[in-house]
Amino acid sequence: MRNRVILVLVLVLGSAAPTLFAGSTDAQTLAEIQDKMYHARVHKYGQVTATYANGTATLTGTVDNLGTKRAAERAARKVDGVKDVVNNIRVHADDFTPHQMLAKARKEVVTYYAYGIFDNVQLEARGDKLIVSGQVTQPFKKSDLGNILERVRGVAALENNLEVLPLSTFDDGLRFRVARAIYGSNALYRYGNRALPPIHIIVKNGNVTLEGVVGSRLDRQLAEVAARQVALSFSVTNNLRVEKA
Repeated sequence: MRNRVILVLVLVLGSAAPTLFAGSTDAQTLAEIQDKMYHARVHKYGQVTATYANGTATLTGTVDNLGTKRAAERAARKVDGVKDVVNNIRVHADDFTPHQMLAKARKEVVTYYAYGIFDNVQLEARGDKLIVSGQVTQPFKKSDLGNILERVRGVAALENNLEVLPLSTFDDGLRFRVARAIYGSNALYRYGNRALPPIHIIVKNGNVTLEGVVGSRLDRQLAEVAARQVALSFSVTNNLRVEKA
């Protein structure tokens, strides 16, 4: 009789186990989601709340940049049991204008370790959307800059239109010859003494384009003349702007 009672209890507990422990499993998964977001430093840039049910994590709240919104979603997806993520996080930065966003984005570009005179990045703000255009010499630069700029405060949307220039030993050689011609000139060498020289040399399939800012119309003309004196360039386009006094 005693054995029959034990057997009945085992059967009852066994059939009830999924119901008894379903709640604690969801709670554990939710705790792991919150932990992943904490280690992704989501809390430093806003407040995000997570809920979890039936394999779906739902994220709500507000952060001040697009990168953090995406980081929160990536963190949630790393948790076992999460099959889908509904990302309802809003991006908004109080008291931060598009002009301030653009200024911060420009600073991030010029201080990026791999950004140099053979790259050209142009930025435009349309409300809280940041549009990135121009050219870079390596694919990783486009990816890096996209990741950096989506973390800028106030950026709610990012359009990364950077062109990766063709990998070419011919173009590489031409870049360095044009750079030596311009920055080695007695009239223009002072521009080369800056932390980031302002004359950018873009080479694509043997065609040279000068981008950036110089101090005078004469310097603009001298830079073009120096570039044209370099052999093997197919064309030279001068887009240099003269700095306003």
